[in-house]
Amino acid sequence: MAKDGSTKNKPPMTEPNDSVSNLPVYPYATGGFRKFISDSVSVFELNFIPSLQHWYLTVLLAVAFPLPWFYVTKAIAPDDPQVLRRLLAGTLIFGVAFSVGMLVGQNFVGQRFTGTLRLLITMPVSKGAYILGSLAHSAISGVITVVILLGFALVAGIDIQLRWGLAPSLVLTVLAVSGLTLFFVSFAPSAQAGNIATGLLSLVLAALSPVYFTMDQAPLLMKLIGYVSPLRYAADAIEKSLSGRADVWAEIVILSVIALVAMSLGLWRMPWREK
Repeated sequence: MAKDGSTKNKPPMTEPNDSVSNLPVYPYATGGFRKFISDSVSVFELNFIPSLQHWYLTVLLAVAFPLPWFYVTKAIAPDDPQVLRRLLAGTLIFGVAFSVGMLVGQNFVGQRFTGTLRLLITMPVSKGAYILGSLAHSAISGVITVVILLGFALVAGIDIQLRWGLAPSLVLTVLAVSGLTLFFVSFAPSAQAGNIATGLLSLVLAALSPVYFTMDQAPLLMKLIGYVSPLRYAADAIEKSLSGRADVWAEIVILSVIALVAMSLGLWRMPWREK
């Protein structure tokens, strides 16, 4: 509008375009459970989509260690169905704990030291949504490990009678190992130190826990570690589940407590507001 109040230089008003359909616009979730799920899916996609380019590495991580190890131990073990089921239970625990722990730790370390985690924090994404999305992605490797090992065991003629305790034992193991991994790698001063800590934690925990034999057969050091190790209780529960037994409530309860404590420590120690 000109200084004299006229509309001489005012551009003409555009007429509404009725040819454009009024498409519904769905608002972005800004709070509550819907946002939690939306953020978890976003974190899952952030980890999953890049991994599709190198999907064979995920498969290799899932089977490279547990399958050859189970093959070797089966070859030298006595032909006793109970012994073979214990070896299978220990290998399942080792494979799932190692593959899932590695992915959870490496994803967190990589995103922390490249600035991606800071972007997620400013979205903002809650710790719970971040962990759920990360676990959903890392669990793919664990599922591959379980399917391949059980398939190999069936082909090898091992007597297996699956019961309900297998699935919850593996899920609680994933939660416990992931919580411990997040707790320890949060102290890492660099990406290199974090990746080393991630690998060592899974290997040492599996190596020093009595997962391939019972507590009665374990040496003193492994017995002491076995009382607090989630892998020992998971191996006991899985061995019973593979033998057709359903009396795994004690192991499930203990695993639940350990998983709750480990995940609480991981959530508490995660540097969610670091500068």
